[in-house]
Parts: sequence; C-alpha cells; structure tokens
Amino acid sequence: MTTNHSFLEQQIATFGAALNGGNQPQSEYIKAFSKSFKGLETQIDIWETFIANSTNVNQDDAMLFSLSASEQYLHYTHKSTEIEQLRYYYIAQKIADLFWLHNREHRGKDSPGYPGHFGCRVRLREMKLEIFWVYNQFKPKKNADGFQVISHYLPREGNYRYPQSTFTRAQDWEKPVITAVEDAFSIIRRANSNLMRVRQLCRWNDTNLFKMTGDIDDFKMDNPL
Repeated sequence: MTTNHSFLEQQIATFGAALNGGNQPQSEYIKAFSKSFKGLETQIDIWETFIANSTNVNQDDAMLFSLSASEQYLHYTHKSTEIEQLRYYYIAQKIADLFWLHNREHRGKDSPGYPGHFGCRVRLREMKLEIFWVYNQFKPKKNADGFQVISHYLPREGNYRYPQSTFTRAQDWEKPVITAVEDAFSIIRRANSNLMRVRQLCRWNDTNLFKMTGDIDDFKMDNPL
C-alpha cells in the first residue's frame, strides 16, 4: 500500500535519511514530526465536531475547556517561535558561509582584488538575531609579519537591507556575492521580524483573553439570571 505524503513531509523524510547515513528508514524523530501534521488535521475535525454539538454539554465547562486549550496553544506557539528562529539562524549561517567561501578563494597577493575588505557576521543572543556586515581594515603588525585585522561595524539604519552605497568600496569580485548574500539576508531579517511579531501577538492574545474571561465572570456575578 502506497502512503501519500505532503511535499514538506517528503523533504523531512529525505533530510532524515541523509542524517541517518543515506537510504535508511526514517528515524523515530522524523516519524513523530510527520505525525504532528496529521495531528493538526485531526484536531480541526475534533473542534468542528465539538462546536457542532456544544449544545449537548455544560456550557461553563465547555467555555473553561476552550479557554484552557487556547492558553496552551498560545504558549506553545510563543515557544515554538524560538525553534523557528533557530532555523533562521542556521540558514543565515550557511548563507554567510557562501560569502566566506568566495572570500577565501580570493586571498593571496596574486589574486585580483586582494584583499577583500568586507565581512558578514551572524549572531543569536537572547532571542535577538543579528545579521550584519563589517569593513575590515588591515594594519601591518609591529615587529612581526602579517597584518592586524580591525573590523568596523557597518550600521543598517533600521531597514531590512543595507543600501548599495554601503559597499561602494567593494572589490569587483566582492560585489556580486555581496549582492546575492545581502538579498538573502534581507529576507531572513524580515522573516525574523515577522516571527517576533507573532510572539508579541501571542502575548497580547494571552493577556487580553485572560482579562476578558475575568470581566465576563464579574459581569455574570453582578448580573445573575
């Protein structure tokens, strides 16, 4: 019997097989991850059935159950944004690696456009994802061979992407890879900003739904029927 999987589930299975050393069966983790998607569809069916038949249950109990489930969902969603941000962090690191791969290919005094002065950094600290560029200044070391590298942070000034004028001093080989990498970085920055907005909205919903419940309970107590 053939099992139909969504595209995302197929990609997860492929990735899991690669982690396990090639064409091996899915790991238990990958199986559980795939089941979670099916679990969401099941929950939708359950809630649709619950709402359709809610007149047959105690309304106060049903209301309490719904609010409790909503609270758990909001806490789960709020926490799950940390996982998603870790994925963005990883993706940004791999994109930064692409820049440094090109940078390493152009090191050496015989390389045209040597040295490249720009560099990129990716950091994640306390739920703050930072993706930024630096300008590297090379100064000869005193009483020693080689150079001392002094990195100057380049501010972005509030936008999701750096203006092109930031990189006017880039070497010819740097310009195309900087453009490609910064295009990708700008998308990740915006995606991360959207993700942080989700966290804020979850907190707002949690706080105000709790307050709303208290207000309704107070009204019922003050206005008994």
